[in-house]
Amino acid sequence: MHVRYRDYHKVDDEWVRVFEDGYFKLSSIATSRRVVSTANAANGEALLFALRGSMRVNGVSMGSFDVAYLPRGMSVSVELEPNTIAYLAESWAEGGGEFYVKRRETVRPVVSGVPPYERRVYTMIGEGDSAYSFLMGYTEGATGNWTSYPPHRHDGKPEAYIFYGIDPGFAVQLVLSEDEEEAYVVHDFDVVLIRRGYHPNVASTINSVNYAWVIAAPRGQRTLSVNMHPLYSNLPMGQTHLRLRG
Repeated sequence: MHVRYRDYHKVDDEWVRVFEDGYFKLSSIATSRRVVSTANAANGEALLFALRGSMRVNGVSMGSFDVAYLPRGMSVSVELEPNTIAYLAESWAEGGGEFYVKRRETVRPVVSGVPPYERRVYTMIGEGDSAYSFLMGYTEGATGNWTSYPPHRHDGKPEAYIFYGIDPGFAVQLVLSEDEEEAYVVHDFDVVLIRRGYHPNVASTINSVNYAWVIAAPRGQRTLSVNMHPLYSNLPMGQTHLRLRG
């Protein structure tokens, strides 16, 4: 079963757990005023990022879409400005590491696919970045286009999609496997947890579909390797951030 989580961004001024799925956890905070809080990676590593607004993490200024990596055992002070919506993703880690901030303005996007499934992909935490479990980035589609297309899957590597920049329109997230077919209508700051199956999505004709994607890979599986749906594997892709298998 895959799950859509809604309305967590309407809870003001405190961290709220969106989901806890084994070793993979996601929390969110939405601020109505300036908030000083803490975030930690007590039992593993963590990623901290805002989809709206700005914050300071241990004194380091971060804008929307910048990402802070928190190594295992690290606790940080977070100063969130009013009207900020931020997320804390947590996963396992075998050891410590170094704190760092990755700024989206420094990441060159990959323009992947062709119309009607063209999009820009910003890989923020890739295979070459320091992390044990996490892979993370942003995908921003074109108006009315599909993304995460042609359909692919990476069963065993759970992934969260956190949507933004959709309202006042809507998008539809599909999750397809041999024994289930599910569809979710999604709006800004909805979260869909994808445990397995193909997971394409599509925007309405007045908006694009945009989302943060966070993969928490098991030990030994931290790659962007995916299996393509055999019916669609011959469609043109152009550039891609993925490692494609037919």
